Amino acid sequence: MTVALSAMAAAGEPGQAAGYPKGGFSVEAAEAELAALQGQEQDLELEIEKLYSRAAHLCQSESRSLAYVGEQHKQVPAAIRKLQETLQQTSGVADELSSRVRKLDTVCGRVSEALKLVDDMLELRECSDQVKQAIKSGDYEQAAKYVARFRASQGNLPPGTDDASVRILMEAEEELSGIVRRRFEAAMSSKDSESVSRFAKLFHPLGLASEGVQKYVEFIRKSLAEKCSADFKQQLGSIGGGGIKRADQCPSPHAEALTSVFVAIADVVQEHQQSVEQEFGPLNFVVVVRGLLEEADIQGMRVIDKFSKDHAKVFSQQTLPDMREVGAVLEETAMITQRVQQFHTYIHDVARSVVEMVEDKAAFAESLPAGHSEQDGLPENTKLVHRVQELVSNYVLVEQNFLLQSVEKAIAETDSLDPYDPDQLTTTLVDDAFFILRESMLRSITTCDINAVCAVVNNVNAAVSNELRQALASNLSDGRGRYSNWVTHPKNLVLPKKGDHPLASLFMDQEGKIRANLTASVSWPHSMNNVQQCLENLDRLKESVEETFDEYFPPDGPDKDKRVMFQHCMDQLANSKSELETLHANQCKDGLNILKIHLRPMMEPLDKLDYNISEAQYADFQVNDPFAKGFNYQADIIHQHIKAVLNPVSAEEIMQQMADQTCRRIEKAALTKRFSIFGAVQFDNDVRAICAFFTNVSEQALRHKFARLNEMASLLNLESVEELKEILPDMRTWRLAPDEIRKLLASRSDFDASEDQIDRLLPY
Repeated sequence: MTVALSAMAAAGEPGQAAGYPKGGFSVEAAEAELAALQGQEQDLELEIEKLYSRAAHLCQSESRSLAYVGEQHKQVPAAIRKLQETLQQTSGVADELSSRVRKLDTVCGRVSEALKLVDDMLELRECSDQVKQAIKSGDYEQAAKYVARFRASQGNLPPGTDDASVRILMEAEEELSGIVRRRFEAAMSSKDSESVSRFAKLFHPLGLASEGVQKYVEFIRKSLAEKCSADFKQQLGSIGGGGIKRADQCPSPHAEALTSVFVAIADVVQEHQQSVEQEFGPLNFVVVVRGLLEEADIQGMRVIDKFSKDHAKVFSQQTLPDMREVGAVLEETAMITQRVQQFHTYIHDVARSVVEMVEDKAAFAESLPAGHSEQDGLPENTKLVHRVQELVSNYVLVEQNFLLQSVEKAIAETDSLDPYDPDQLTTTLVDDAFFILRESMLRSITTCDINAVCAVVNNVNAAVSNELRQALASNLSDGRGRYSNWVTHPKNLVLPKKGDHPLASLFMDQEGKIRANLTASVSWPHSMNNVQQCLENLDRLKESVEETFDEYFPPDGPDKDKRVMFQHCMDQLANSKSELETLHANQCKDGLNILKIHLRPMMEPLDKLDYNISEAQYADFQVNDPFAKGFNYQADIIHQHIKAVLNPVSAEEIMQQMADQTCRRIEKAALTKRFSIFGAVQFDNDVRAICAFFTNVSEQALRHKFARLNEMASLLNLESVEELKEILPDMRTWRLAPDEIRKLLASRSDFDASEDQIDRLLPY
């Protein structure tokens, strides 16, 4: 390597070898580098030797481990054979031990049976020795316990076991059963509640639970019937009493009598439920409830039959009884229906809560008589409920007849107008009619029968849509002619002094006296107010009825699926309201036509007015207004009059229609006139003045009605084509038609623009 480096150094030029300094190649440096490399080589050789030595050691160690594992593997088959032998021996021992355990268990079972048999025989002999003594001493409860113990162990005794004791106990059971039956009957006859309760409890240990429950139900029903009969006589008198109310009777004696029946049953349930369930079990209490329900049918139908008989005149509708009497009967009918519905819900809830405690629901369902519900064990429909449904059908018919007669009476007989009170804008017709409608609807809701509610709502809707609407329309027609003739006199538009009626002269006869028996038919304003009041009352009626309906028929109640039927009926009432709204709107138009006789003279100056005026004429118009001021003055007189005699809604509607017709009238006139720039300014002033008047007197926004007039004024006030170009983008949203725009621009006598220029600017 040294020779090679020397040769390389001799062959190369100084400074030409890559990687060496420019000073030239150095032999000393190469030797130093070589020495360093040799040192590194020695270090690597030592490291390799160490690694080799370690690898040799590891190989020797692992070889010994592998040899040991091999030896162990040869011993595995022998160990497995030894383990198999051990398991076989263990299995044999386990089988032998299991056999011994089974034999021991059998022996223990036989010993237990023998011990139990001995206990039963001892208990049997004890019961036979004691039962006769207990019966003789009158300790029937203890005797019943002995019989119950005998009955519990009787099935476990083998045949022929102590026949003498069995015979004694069977004779004691028969004797005790007879005593209990006789004593129970005697207690029932003597109305000894304590003894009835005592002996009723003995039926169950004697194996006579069903008979005991039936006897108990019989006693309860008998006691209940006697109490109800006493209450019936006290509250309603005898069956043949004719239904004449005593002075001390309440307004609804039949409903109170029926309520007494239901309260008595509720008291029985509260008093006896716990004891019956403890002595006879929950299933037997359902039998008790079933018996109470049957008694409720008997006593309830007795009251309802009495009620129907006492008020046969009302339900037959063959004669015309006093309306107050009919109203009272309807109120009591609704109360009776409500009480029955509430009791029906209560008694079924009680039974349902008992059935929920029954564990074997399938066996319970199989034991039910036909027509009984699995949820509560009671009949799905009772005689009382069926009878009440018949009563409700009669109620709906009587309610309909009562409703129509009352509304017709409010319309034709009792309607009254107060000619002295200027603040009384309506007659009594509306209040009377809607009082009847509201009472009928709310009364129907209290029946708790949703079908009756819907029927009455439909009847009310028919009365509003037919009788009431026709009466309102007839009054409007009759009053229109009288009012039209009266209001043509300008003096009648002038408001009187405070406290006087603005329509006073309308109510006077030829002698200057107020006519008697004034009704809505003599006053068109009162008839209009009646219509608007009906619309407001319909909204209040709907709100009140729906609130009460939700109270009696909650959204999560049993009739939740039928609520849509009620809502449909209420929607029909909204249709009747729409008919009245149409009538009101048409009458507002007629009212404006009546009052326009005072506006026509104020519009005549507009027809004759020349807007092609000079500056001097314009200045004169500022002092002597030719049109707008006079129109606003007369329109204000009309507004003050209708505000005094009409309700705010009707007055507002008439003013809105007046503004609409005024705008169309001015628009029509403007399209027929010629304008100078001063005339355009005057036209703009007139439009602004009239718009300001209607804006001030109106509650609702009506500036949109003047949109076309404002566009006309803006267009007529243009002074050059350049100004027209500036407003072209805004004109795209204008309400004026293109032909109207061209016509208005052409009507400007001093507008400097040719027809071609306008056509180029207005290509559409």
